[in-house]
Amino acid sequence: MNDLESVFPQGADLSLAGEALTVKPLKVGQLPTFLRAISPVMPHLSGDIDWLTVFGEHGGALLSAIAIAVGKPRDWVDDLNPDEAVLLAAKVIEVNADFFTRSVMPKLSGLFTQIEHATPAGSTSSKP
Repeated sequence: MNDLESVFPQGADLSLAGEALTVKPLKVGQLPTFLRAISPVMPHLSGDIDWLTVFGEHGGALLSAIAIAVGKPRDWVDDLNPDEAVLLAAKVIEVNADFFTRSVMPKLSGLFTQIEHATPAGSTSSKP
């Protein structure tokens, strides 16, 4: 990877379901729907990803996020073979890794910390 490619991430070419596809970095217009879809999956996307767990617990969210990221209908993603779906999900994460590691993961980490330390509204420590 040259310096220009590290500043401006390049796409990744794949062949899935008999179709040539280029996974490109997310565009700003895709972010709102992509982030809503991928949010439940984010805690599972660090280190060695356990794809079976991710698909088992959050498969619908992940498949929706993949469809948004590659600009394909959700039905097209749903019809992929499992190994193709995992490959496509991994490429979406890889191509957008800089965005995930610099922006999304630190913010989610901070949000999780806030939630852990928050007390429920209206709760008191005194007893009647």
